[in-house]
Amino acid sequence: MIQLSEAKKIYGKGESTVHALSGISLNIQKGEFVAITGKSGCGKTTLLNIIGLLDNLTEGHYTLNGQDVRHLSDKAKARLRFQTFGYIFQSFNLLSSHTVAENVALPLGYAGVPKQERLARAAEMLRKVGLLDKMKAYPNELSGGQQQRGGDCACAHQPPAHHSGGRTDGKS
Repeated sequence: MIQLSEAKKIYGKGESTVHALSGISLNIQKGEFVAITGKSGCGKTTLLNIIGLLDNLTEGHYTLNGQDVRHLSDKAKARLRFQTFGYIFQSFNLLSSHTVAENVALPLGYAGVPKQERLARAAEMLRKVGLLDKMKAYPNELSGGQQQRGGDCACAHQPPAHHSGGRTDGKS
């Protein structure tokens, strides 16, 4: 269950202060489907980043499955995020210094999966989306659609997605 109470996120200081979230409260039950809508710049992505443990609240309370997550370490947040969310980012989020296979295998490292098993599972995921021959390629060597499928493969190790950028290239 996701519980936010009086959640605020403020960026900047002085005249450049931006109140991205101004006291949002919500409860999302397990299995519940929720759509977050609004005009550009209203805080949708900020809210999703807070819920997905990618950013921190400035003020307010956030409880995930009964656990207060505001003061968890980055490592603990990464572990909890991997165990709880399937997160498909609006951008591909492939590390340019890693091969496609290494990018796909990376989330499994947070779950403690041994390296050889991570790479074998990455190869299987890449095979399923037609990218097995690109395992050793770097992201800049792929088309946009290939980068998308590679990025989405990393999410396939996780629970069903809670956020989708709405992208599709017709092959995934």
